[in-house]
Amino acid sequence: MNIKEFGRRLQKARTELGMSQRSLGLALGLSDKTISSYESSRSYPSLDVLFKISTILNKPIEYFTSSKRVVFIEDYLKRIITKQSDISKDIGIIKDLINTKEKEE
Repeated sequence: MNIKEFGRRLQKARTELGMSQRSLGLALGLSDKTISSYESSRSYPSLDVLFKISTILNKPIEYFTSSKRVVFIEDYLKRIITKQSDISKDIGIIKDLINTKEKEE
């Protein structure tokens, strides 16, 4: 994988979690300028920092280093499962509200 693709993936993973460059930098003990440097492909993190990035952003290291589509498919499936779980919770809440309303009537 080339460094530009790493920068794009880092930015995507960070923004998916709603994190700013500053907040990611603080979590890593780095400056927001360093994160910007990674994302704009001016530099690349050490393996130690890469491991921390993958942990904080909840992505496997392969997400940032592999050009294989399998990593993206796995990530996409995880997001679908999370959304499905959220929808199931919302349905449960709606059912409870309907049951409560029916009991009141």
